[in-house]
Amino acid sequence: MENTYNHKPIGGVESVALYPTDAVVTALFSSEGCEVELSGTPIEVALLEDTSTYEEMAHVEQGATSVSHKLRLVAMRNDAAKWLDNDFIEQSSFDGFVAVVTLCDGRKLLAGYSALFGNEQPLRLESVTSASGSSPHQTPSVTLQLVSRDTDFSAQIL
Repeated sequence: MENTYNHKPIGGVESVALYPTDAVVTALFSSEGCEVELSGTPIEVALLEDTSTYEEMAHVEQGATSVSHKLRLVAMRNDAAKWLDNDFIEQSSFDGFVAVVTLCDGRKLLAGYSALFGNEQPLRLESVTSASGSSPHQTPSVTLQLVSRDTDFSAQIL
């Protein structure tokens, strides 16, 4: 008998592709994960190594369970110019994104889209921070934090 665990591996985030919420053409969910077809060109930014994370936390309020999803992406400032663009900030604040999150072990997760809500609970902007660094040898960076609240953990893309 094979053991399966509903948790994400240690190792962080290798890359993320952000899609508009209407980019999901089809999404078929099963107990193993999901098969998804996305349209259009995603927004992708090269991430700084060993700095980006994807966190899921289960909450219970008055007997109702929910899961918060937080995607924290860090990139060099020159690479992250797209994140500082006014159109991007507006889209991430209001419409949000569906994300394909590639973990360092190669697994891919679908975030901001669920079997229950579809694209009604996308990842939306929590903050974007541009930092110069506190010393000459530190890399100027931009940190983008997107959040969503749903009823389940993200599905692994099959």
